[in-house]
Formats: sequence, structure tokens, C-alpha cells
Amino acid sequence: MDYEKRVEKVRAFLKKKKGDCFITFNSSNIFYLTGLIDIEGWLVISEKEVDLFVPELYFYESLINPGYKKIKIHIYKRKKIFPFLENYKKILFINSEISYLLWLQISKVLKEKFTPVENFILEMRAVKEKEEIELIEKAKEIAEKTLKEIKRLIDKRKNLTELDLVSEIKYKLIKNGARKESFEPIVASGVHSSYPHHKSKNKAIKKGEVIVIDMGADFCGYKSDLTATFFCGEISDEIKKIYNIVKDVQKYCIEFVLENAGNKKIKGKQVHKKAVEIFKKYKLEKYFIHGLGHGIGIDVHEKPQLSPGSKDIIEKGNVFTIEPGLYFHNKFGIRIENMLTL
Repeated sequence: MDYEKRVEKVRAFLKKKKGDCFITFNSSNIFYLTGLIDIEGWLVISEKEVDLFVPELYFYESLINPGYKKIKIHIYKRKKIFPFLENYKKILFINSEISYLLWLQISKVLKEKFTPVENFILEMRAVKEKEEIELIEKAKEIAEKTLKEIKRLIDKRKNLTELDLVSEIKYKLIKNGARKESFEPIVASGVHSSYPHHKSKNKAIKKGEVIVIDMGADFCGYKSDLTATFFCGEISDEIKKIYNIVKDVQKYCIEFVLENAGNKKIKGKQVHKKAVEIFKKYKLEKYFIHGLGHGIGIDVHEKPQLSPGSKDIIEKGNVFTIEPGLYFHNKFGIRIENMLTL
């Protein structure tokens, strides 16, 4: 990973905004800029220095092989960090990263020095480096292998519950090489499949039911996110029809992206609109109730967003999901999600 280049991009942003230092509290951004995974702290980047203040319980772990070798790591102490920051006249921070309480505490000491900015690090993270794409692809392979094993389990075993499958997914992800799951797996069967963000329950999966499984792997800090729709035994003709429509919509949207990937003007909202247009032909657009997809990398949800209002440009180096879905209240839902790398 080119941590040096990433830090220099932050410094270029600092110069553009006439700031003296930039501070981030977000563990994903700290990982992106330093290579230190799952570390809580205050990362301060100035024109010449990179300082990371961490609680003492993270201190010695942080000293081991940070990706950015020029970093200085300190034990976080309130009486030390505020005098340290007072040396700077204009301190930039990402406006979405701190709570109102922390803002009050900091502003009491630093007053007008603390200046909010938009999350420009997310813009940097949207275009992946080669090494990042390789890690994401590995996370995807692990998730795909796990889904195949879960499919065989559904076909073979009786008396399964949603929570049975959740526990199997978690176990198999780690057994197949994941550091952990990307997020709490969703297993939604029967009527529950009509809830896109269902919280899995100790519900028995019955014959003829739809089973929507949304899950992903974390490999070395990079994520995957896949959704498959399986069936328990024979299903109705209505379910088969809806499944094939959703599958076709995903296929056409992927083709649309690949055909227009070289066009710098294609935006996330245009790809979402393409899915809506196809669903409209079947008079099903009102059952499509979420965005078509999202970027993925260190976090499960990153730029670019493929949603109705998204102005994110789709460009080379992006990794994102395409996940059309239809949800029929009190009946069933179908969602298919795959990942696309440009």
C-alpha cells in the first residue's frame, strides 16, 4: 500500500484549504492512512509530521509494523493532546466524525481553530489501489465459497432455523480464511425475506419458503458483501417469475455499467435509474425500495453510491455492489447482490 502517497494527498488538501493540520478520529480512515487496523485514536497530519494518539491499551500494538513508517505514536492523555493541538492555528476535521459532546469539549479549548470539512478521505478511498483490489477479491472469494457451502447445507439438512444458518455462516467464513464477518449476517426466510434489513430470529425455515442471505467476509481489513436468494424445496411460479426478473435487472445493470465505464459523466444515480426503468416495464418499481448498490472496501458502505440522488462518478478503480431487490409486504422478498470491480 502506498501510505506515503495517501498522506501526501492529505497534505495537498491541507494546503488547498490553508489548514495547518488535519485530524481524523475514524478507525477506518486511520487504517487507510497508517495501515494500523481497528485502532482507536486521534491521527494528526501536518505539513511535516504524522502523529497518532492512542489509549494506552492500543499503544504497544500500534508500534508493531505500521504501514506508514514515519508515524509517531503517543499514549493519549487529555492534558497532553490539547496543548499539542494548540500549536496549530487552523485544524481541519471531518464534520461527520465527532459527536456534539466531543465538539463542545474540543471547541472550549481550541475555539475557532477547529474547522469542519467534508469527508474528502472517502473520495480518496473510492479509487482502490491494486493491492486493495486484491484483498477485496480475496474477501469476495471467501464469501462466495461460504455461500456455496450454506446452499448445500440448506439442500441437505432439515429443521434449520435462521439463527442456525447465521452461526454456520460465521463459522465457515473464519474457517475459509476470513478475519471475521464484514457485518452481522442476515438470514431472512418466508415473510421475513420481505424485510431488507431483517434481524435473524430463531424461526424454523419451512418448505416452499424464500431464504435471503446477506453476508460478507473481512480479509485483512477489506470487506466483501454478497446477497443470495435460496429456496427451501419447491417454490411457487410467482416466486420463480420475480426471481428471474431481479436476476435480469442485475444482468442489464452490470452490462450498462461496463458499456459506459469509460464515460467520466456516468453517475451512480444513472445506474440506479436503469434498474428502475426495467422494473417499470413489469410495473414492479414500487417494490424496489432501496439503492441499487454501494462502494465497498475498508467499510461495507463506501463511495460510489448507486442511489436515486447520487452524484458519485463511476470510474476505474471503483469496487461496488449491484443489488436489485423486490419486497412484497407479508409475502416474500428477492434480492441478488454481486460485486463489480472496474
